Amino acid sequence: MQRILPETDLEKKLMSLGAPFIEENQVLDELFQVVGSDLEEGKELSPEIREQVMDEIGEYFFRLDMNYGPDIKLDCLAILEEFWGVADRETCQKSLENIRTQGHRTKFNVLRSALPSDGSIDAVSMEKFRQIFRFDLEEGQELQMSDADYSKLALWVQRTNKYLKEPGILAWDASRYIHLVRLSFVAGHLSDIQAWSEILKLAPLIEGRFSNWMDFSQSLLIGRTFWSGSDDPRVKSICEKLLGHPASPWQFISWS
Repeated sequence: MQRILPETDLEKKLMSLGAPFIEENQVLDELFQVVGSDLEEGKELSPEIREQVMDEIGEYFFRLDMNYGPDIKLDCLAILEEFWGVADRETCQKSLENIRTQGHRTKFNVLRSALPSDGSIDAVSMEKFRQIFRFDLEEGQELQMSDADYSKLALWVQRTNKYLKEPGILAWDASRYIHLVRLSFVAGHLSDIQAWSEILKLAPLIEGRFSNWMDFSQSLLIGRTFWSGSDDPRVKSICEKLLGHPASPWQFISWS
């Protein structure tokens, strides 16, 4: 029998990193209908009730199959191939390794380091920033960006210093890593044993890197904006809901 749910607190914490992708389907309110009577404001949960609530949260947020299973296998296969370049186990594991070792955070950190920390951007720094940004473009790939676009991006990257702590945009890489494992499991590229093994490989990268879920969500949102090129109010709303909703896994799993 396949193991769909986490068995340890560490596995639950790691699965919680992918909560923003799960909440895209707006499951928190549905979950609250199940456990809401136990989550009255100011009410302290007994260990038994807390465990029951966590079990229900797990059915929505911790499952490898995202509570859909084979019903979405074809969708997952298409998403993986179109958006992740993943077509089989080999390309899946290669993509997961890339996120663990580099991800989007590596390029972001190099771009940040190219800019002065005092808020100014001179011509030399701007040219270095431009070269770094274009460095990993594939041969023949054109990037339609004007000088004004580069300046706007550089200013934005520089401003993120006010909001990001040492991990940078690690949360974004961690969250999409968990989502990639889930998609690959449902698609059949990974067995349950392989999926949990890949998930646990993320632990050394993430443990002790964030003080709380607020820091994590800030890191995630900035990382997603860097990847997409624009803010997404919907994703910001999802993170805000996960931070404040009484049935959110982020309310029950601590970084300390």
